[in-house]
Amino acid sequence: MTKIILTLLITCGCLLPSGDISMFGLKIHDDQNVLADIKLTVVAREGQMTKFRTENGNDFSVTIDKGKIVYMENDWLQDAQNRQPLFSEFSFGKTTLSDIRSKFGTNGFTYKSRGPFKTNTHLIMFNCFEFDSPNNEILVTITKVALNENLTAENLASKCKLDALIIADKTYLDNTWGKGKVLDKNYKKI
Repeated sequence: MTKIILTLLITCGCLLPSGDISMFGLKIHDDQNVLADIKLTVVAREGQMTKFRTENGNDFSVTIDKGKIVYMENDWLQDAQNRQPLFSEFSFGKTTLSDIRSKFGTNGFTYKSRGPFKTNTHLIMFNCFEFDSPNNEILVTITKVALNENLTAENLASKCKLDALIIADKTYLDNTWGKGKVLDKNYKKI
């Protein structure tokens, strides 16, 4: 019986988001001074945003507002050897939107200002998930798929693959991207 309970606890724990909602040890609402301790190469600075290059060659951007971290973004630079993001067990270029929906039991929501859009070569989708935490973080998964993939409504989610992850303060995103949202019919916090 103890084995069964232990197995259930481990399995359930693997299905839930990490209790540590952070990227590179940084959390939403951390003081801006923590950026001085980051030992990564700075590749860009623009306004309140600092972009670093991670050890695995991907980009990590941090935005400050009123002296606090409000937005962190981890972008995959398309190297198949460097698929591990700074948050979650997802895998850049492999984890599909279907996988993400399955893990969280919801499609979350989208900001009306951040609906699906096309470039010349890809369809890009933003799916947002609100953490059930006192810090009011939002997880944004950015997935993309090549337009030449013979896309249908039925296969779109299984072909869209993770390209970037964002953890941001809900109030900051609402102020930046707008308060208009489209919620999944099965919407719930994660």
